[in-house]
Amino acid sequence: MSKVKVLHSKILTEEDFNNLINTETVTEVTEYLKANTHYKEYFENVDISKLHRRDVEILIRQAILKDFYNIYFYLPVEGQRFFKLMEKRFEIENIKFILRSLHSEHPEYITEEKFFPLYHQSISTDTLLTIKSFDDALNVFKNSVYGSIFEPAYSNYQKNGKIQYLLNAFDFWYFTNMKSMLSLMPMFGKNLKYLFYEQMDLANIQWIYRSRILFKLSPEEVLNFLMPIHYRLTQDELRELANASNTDEFLAKLTENKYGEFFKNIDPEIFPYIIERLCERILLKSSRKLISHTQNGFDVMSGYLYIREYEYKDLITLIEGKRYKLPNEKIKEFLLLMGV
Repeated sequence: MSKVKVLHSKILTEEDFNNLINTETVTEVTEYLKANTHYKEYFENVDISKLHRRDVEILIRQAILKDFYNIYFYLPVEGQRFFKLMEKRFEIENIKFILRSLHSEHPEYITEEKFFPLYHQSISTDTLLTIKSFDDALNVFKNSVYGSIFEPAYSNYQKNGKIQYLLNAFDFWYFTNMKSMLSLMPMFGKNLKYLFYEQMDLANIQWIYRSRILFKLSPEEVLNFLMPIHYRLTQDELRELANASNTDEFLAKLTENKYGEFFKNIDPEIFPYIIERLCERILLKSSRKLISHTQNGFDVMSGYLYIREYEYKDLITLIEGKRYKLPNEKIKEFLLLMGV
């Protein structure tokens, strides 16, 4: 708990984000991070003027993983098992990046610097780098823990060309295994379990919206791809959402369930662009409740891991905003840790 409290005290403040928003370029963002924040050590021996946007993102990515690994060594054995499975999420992000690159016919994008650097890997980085085609991917994944999920998902992808079938298969594997892991956790992990189940509800909401409203899948197809976890949403409520035919109807149904208060008075025109952020704000609120617990170090750690990841996402969002020269007020709307 003491270790996490120290790390949490270094999280960027609203003042930090205001200062970052008021910069003009990615280089100025980096200069501020180096001079004023806990990212200083990652930029100490780097010539900032020569850094590209992707280089900055990689350094920030290294920072978040180092924090996570610092916590790992303080956990009990059960907690370390959970952590190793949680780490698979970053490996899956590396794999999904590869699949998106292949889908867009840009295998040249697949380079080591684009990956999250991991301590515990199911597939080595060198092996992932050999993937330059979907045939390569089949050969690599068939002898790994992901073999049983990739082959059927790839078969569906070949029929319809929809990359979401591949990406969802890996998410499904991760969340299903996480559910099994959390069901075996001792009592000290019960609040993390509830937070995770809430995350699954919100992941299902996002998947239903994207697949039904944006990708125009049938309600049956949508429901077949949902995560097999229900927390505050019933099967009937999920079915109602899957039967919505447009954004207005979806929002009307969404505001009637137990997460409804977070989705009221939303402009349907911008909803597709902010649905992920709205869901993450719900999780942020729950995470902050966990980190306030003073009798359970695992709760504090769990809340911190979520908050720390949102800081990472906010910085990536801010860097992208500066890259595309979005107005400061527009960037601010997409940041999770700003005044929440």
